[in-house]
Amino acid sequence: MLIETIIQEIKQLPLDKRFFVIEKTLESIKNEEVILKNTTRVDEGMDKAKSYMVSEQSLSKDWLSEEDSRWDTVFK
Repeated sequence: MLIETIIQEIKQLPLDKRFFVIEKTLESIKNEEVILKNTTRVDEGMDKAKSYMVSEQSLSKDWLSEEDSRWDTVFK
């Protein structure tokens, strides 16, 4: 088992180096947590933008005149 081997190796280290390994591990976990939170925020922002676009598109048929719709065909 790889994990058991790693733990055995860490146990053989002097105390200050064992603490160093623990500190680096905690830093790594915290960094991953920050990345996950930021990714989640970006995903939530994209979802909100998509829902806004869907709402805008669904309402455009009611709000736009025929003249406005003609411009859509020109710019496509």
